[in-house]
Amino acid sequence: MATTENPLLRGLVDIGSNGVRFSISSLLPATARIMPTIFQDRAAISLYDAQFTGTVKSPISDAVISQILVSMRRFAIVCTDYGVPAANIRVVATEATREAQNSQEFRDKIHRATGWTVELLLKADEGRIGAEGVASSFSEVNGLVMDLGGGSTQLTWMISKNGVSRMAKSAVSMPYGAAALTKRIETAINKHAVDTLRAEMKQRLAEAFDSIEVPSELTDYADDEGGYTLYLSGGGFRGFGFLLLDQHPIKPYPVPIINGFKAPGSAFSNLADFHLASETTKRLDEKFRISERRARQVPAVAFLINTLMETLPTIKTVIFCQGGVREGALYETLPREIRAQDPLIVATTPFAPLDTLRIRTLLNYSLPRSAPYIIRSETIPALANMITYHANIPKESRPSCGLHSTTTGILASTHGLTHETRALLALALCERWGGEVADSNTKVQLEDLVGPELAYWSRYTGAIAGVIGDVYPAGRILEDKIRFFATDENAGNATAAVVLKVRTRAGDPASEAAMVQRGIEGLGKIGKRRKCREGYRRKVALLWTRDLEEFE
Repeated sequence: MATTENPLLRGLVDIGSNGVRFSISSLLPATARIMPTIFQDRAAISLYDAQFTGTVKSPISDAVISQILVSMRRFAIVCTDYGVPAANIRVVATEATREAQNSQEFRDKIHRATGWTVELLLKADEGRIGAEGVASSFSEVNGLVMDLGGGSTQLTWMISKNGVSRMAKSAVSMPYGAAALTKRIETAINKHAVDTLRAEMKQRLAEAFDSIEVPSELTDYADDEGGYTLYLSGGGFRGFGFLLLDQHPIKPYPVPIINGFKAPGSAFSNLADFHLASETTKRLDEKFRISERRARQVPAVAFLINTLMETLPTIKTVIFCQGGVREGALYETLPREIRAQDPLIVATTPFAPLDTLRIRTLLNYSLPRSAPYIIRSETIPALANMITYHANIPKESRPSCGLHSTTTGILASTHGLTHETRALLALALCERWGGEVADSNTKVQLEDLVGPELAYWSRYTGAIAGVIGDVYPAGRILEDKIRFFATDENAGNATAAVVLKVRTRAGDPASEAAMVQRGIEGLGKIGKRRKCREGYRRKVALLWTRDLEEFE
């Protein structure tokens, strides 16, 4: 029986220099902002390497084309099985196909084998779509953007907010992709040739930065913050990001997702210097997510990083992005109102109880003015949506499920979240169910990731959510049964107690039951020294009365 076609599914083939990526994504309006991936795969065929014998360039061979055609036909079958309409399959090709001696022949053979027309991206289009992929990776982007492919690397700037992306008129493409640079370095005849290459790269990078005309609002921001934020996309950079992740002081690093991983520019530069000085890449392919091919390219990527960090203005922070051409090709088709949505809210809304907005209001009133903005703006809305999600799990497993929900659980696949966002919601969901886990290592690592202050507030918010969940276990608020109001004991004093007023109604079983009373009493213990990480502690002065009608 034929599979029913789903007009909301999109198939995409990205023919890159280092491999061919296949994916099927859902653009169901309710979740389109996070572009849920239904299927993804990659053919590890380097079109760049396939065109070289030593330093001599040649056409893509029939054998390589045959391998790609088989992979294409397989994807066509997968698309049919999933019900992707033929009109919804897009095939894009970048540098290696664009520069191939037999590019037209290669694309014609794909068309004859599959019926798909290959969209050959111009350099400017490739840079723009890649930058849109970066925009898709976060709710906001504000800085410089570099995309490192196999044959080339692009540089631009981007300001993305509320669904609108602004960037340079044209990204600058330079022939310093991971594979191309590896070949140039490996075939350099002596140190002088390498030094000449470095001088060439410095000049072209400097000219590229000048040509993109970074707007004053970005330069002023960089001046105030002590440097630019550099968003990094492309397999070469992501591979280096996993090496940085491996060297992170938090061991093991608790978020096994490259998108949203950030590091100081100094750490980025220092690791590049280390690998530039190293004469071997042995055992690098044993690192998490580092293939043998990526390991071979590490010295070249380190060479590029070293050069760009010496040439570009001060880079304060680097942020790694999963989004590239594939993601950008989808994201640029979305309406502005969808692009403007918060990825975390979109991802958690399908699990929201009926009265999630009223639950969010209760949570907000439980926070004093001194609570960090990110807790109020990101963690609370998502926590309200997820407050009942793990109720069907055995009691002893709920805290652990909450703790792992954003990294290996239900929200792990969500596109567009930073690691800080993932950690805060995970810690809050863990505490919502009591906070007791069999293995505390992950919890400690996530707390280390966000720091003691945010760890405290995520735990505080989760404890409040636990009480709300006890009073309204179905997430339905048919009548007021509990209210909160929080203030700072002494305004402006970060170590002062949080005065938390809790009001319930005398004689109401929803709040008088023993298990609910135990939860409310526990709110006064949030600030106990043994529960707080060194560096930040706020006692909680709990004022609990049973006079709900008189609550002010």
